[in-house]
Amino acid sequence: MRKGIATPITLVVLMVVFTSLLAATGYMALGALRGGASERVTYQAFTLAESALEAFPLLVRCGDNLPSAYTLSVSGGPALSATYSYPNRESTVPPGGGNIRVQAVAQVGGGKATLEQTFRVGCGILGAVPAALTSRPRVEVSGNAKIVGFDFAADSGFLPVATVRLNGSLNLLSALDQNTGTFNLDVDDATLIPTGSYLRITTGGTPKTYRVEGKSGNTLTLTPLFTRGLTDVILPGAPVELAPYGVKAYDLSTNTLTLSDARGLVKGQKVRVGSFEGVVESVENVQVKVSWSGTPPTSIPEGTPLVAQVLGAASSRTIDTSGGGQILYGSAPSSPLVPTSPDDLFQRVFGMSKEEFRRLYPPVSASSFGGTLQNWEIKSVSGPLNLTGNRELCGKGILVVFGELTVNGTCPQGFQGLVYVAGDYDQQGNAGLRGAVVVEGVANLEGCGPQGGGDDCWTNIAGTQGKQAGGKIEYDPLVLYRLRVMSQGLTSVSPVSGTWRRL
Repeated sequence: MRKGIATPITLVVLMVVFTSLLAATGYMALGALRGGASERVTYQAFTLAESALEAFPLLVRCGDNLPSAYTLSVSGGPALSATYSYPNRESTVPPGGGNIRVQAVAQVGGGKATLEQTFRVGCGILGAVPAALTSRPRVEVSGNAKIVGFDFAADSGFLPVATVRLNGSLNLLSALDQNTGTFNLDVDDATLIPTGSYLRITTGGTPKTYRVEGKSGNTLTLTPLFTRGLTDVILPGAPVELAPYGVKAYDLSTNTLTLSDARGLVKGQKVRVGSFEGVVESVENVQVKVSWSGTPPTSIPEGTPLVAQVLGAASSRTIDTSGGGQILYGSAPSSPLVPTSPDDLFQRVFGMSKEEFRRLYPPVSASSFGGTLQNWEIKSVSGPLNLTGNRELCGKGILVVFGELTVNGTCPQGFQGLVYVAGDYDQQGNAGLRGAVVVEGVANLEGCGPQGGGDDCWTNIAGTQGKQAGGKIEYDPLVLYRLRVMSQGLTSVSPVSGTWRRL
């Protein structure tokens, strides 16, 4: 009797279980269908946001506002749009470039996706050189050749960039706008004066510091960084000097300086701010961390120039002189100031890889280059390049040679600019260069020289008596600064590894 009752009860229980399973399966299937539609629009939004991030490097231009939107054309359908936002609230790329954190937000139907990535944006060349001659291979200076760095002890940290243009004297108290505390000043040429920089102008017979708030043509808008008085008068023709590395702020807790521009500075380089000396520990955008010698400064007035030491020669190998060869203002053999990697050296000087540089400036053949650069242009040449005989190095600009370069002379006025050699460099005769020379040498230096057991390879600077009284490479800070400013429109953008994420 109990067995008979147990059987239908068991069947009823099984039916209830199966019914519950069917109901659950139905709900799951319905949820999957709904989830599938939602996932499709979310995936479309994700793809659109990813496309916006990929397009970002093509939309950024130094000197212009950062892009606010991205539009993707769709074949047979309406265009799709995504927006860009900047968590650090940048509106433009900083004058010296830097890292830009960008978020791409896309919405398609009911789906939404937000992706974030940091990009390294370079504006113009970095020009980060610690010496008049920076060479990975060993250096030999012979004959009566000279390599001349810069006098670190006597360097004021200011460069002459313009003169005041006035019909009469300007009384500062009368010229100041009482609401903004600024005034306008005309100069003969404001090309090398960026907004946010610091100037020194003789005022009332004493050099005094100003911050550049803006410029229109050759008219500057300035803020005095000192207490104004009745005797503060600016005269026509007064020299206008700029601090390439003007201090904006100083964090004592981290020994970090915020500069108007940090391009050109090198890790390990000796620097001076006021009476305090130290060594650069790191350079990140316009943030420079310094290891001070002795007691660090407790405060640094805004507009104070940072002075960087530039040696005569620096090499990752030996540096030798013979005959009348001279290296002035110091040399650094076997120095960590020179990267061991040729690619790292190129990246430090130009702020981009060789591949990206070649894309922007495709190399011309050596036979098609006559040796003259015009108007601070950037010229890329496939080596070997021999500027000998009637082919002299001349003009102003940046010369990059992918291969060996031999220079046997320059035109009477010499060459002004930066010479970068992705190979060996041989300078002879009466060549005269003002600016800087950087030499990579062969990729693997271990096979060079007697110790390496292979062919000898070195950077050879030899001079002879002549119209320029011997060969010379002389560092000129104004030339390097001009190159950084004149190449400002050169924009290079690359993603920072490990920064992509989905929010």
